[in-house]
Amino acid sequence: MRLLRSLALVLALALPDAALAANHGSGPTPALFGTREVYSPDSSAFFKWHGMMDRFAAERRSAGTVCAADRLEPCEPAEWAALVASLKGLDLRAKIERVNAAMNAHPYIPSQVNWQESNHWETPFEFLRKGGQCQDYAIAKYLLLRESGVPASALRLVVLRDTRLGLDHAITVAYVGGEALVLDNQQRSVVPTTSLGHYRPYYSINEQGWWLHRDAGARYAAAE
Repeated sequence: MRLLRSLALVLALALPDAALAANHGSGPTPALFGTREVYSPDSSAFFKWHGMMDRFAAERRSAGTVCAADRLEPCEPAEWAALVASLKGLDLRAKIERVNAAMNAHPYIPSQVNWQESNHWETPFEFLRKGGQCQDYAIAKYLLLRESGVPASALRLVVLRDTRLGLDHAITVAYVGGEALVLDNQQRSVVPTTSLGHYRPYYSINEQGWWLHRDAGARYAAAE
């Protein structure tokens, strides 16, 4: 988490504020956690995100069939297939609730234990087989909702600071009826962003680009 948090800050310094503001996304409201959102369509520097997405695409291509009880890979995890089927026909809020509960039922396993590195970003299939840490819950929820037909424009993965715990963290946010809802492995229920005042986002990302989050009370040259 620390690596990609630092990357977002480096990109924020490297790109002129006016240039970022010129590409400001017109996405859903409200801005997350009361921040000023600055959009860029170019997320190519976020290599953990793109590496995970590429690996997941390769897993999907090679899966072939749903895993039998005594087989783990290469195949599609049976839980994934069952969840995708169960989400058909549900409204967006019901999908979000089911996905959040199903993924939160998996164990928290540090990346160092699973992968012998501190910040491996797991594909959903890796997460279902091994458990994972905060960004892995968030990724699995994001991509399961995408698989169920939720558009990328309604979803983001958010990397943030939990000021109460003094730790970096990752969550999924889904926009429903103009409200931003949080899917969080630290929260049993889906809650609006407005109820989590101790979260301070660094950046958010989806398949359409990324957003830098800045204190809405601060003054910037591009806004003057």
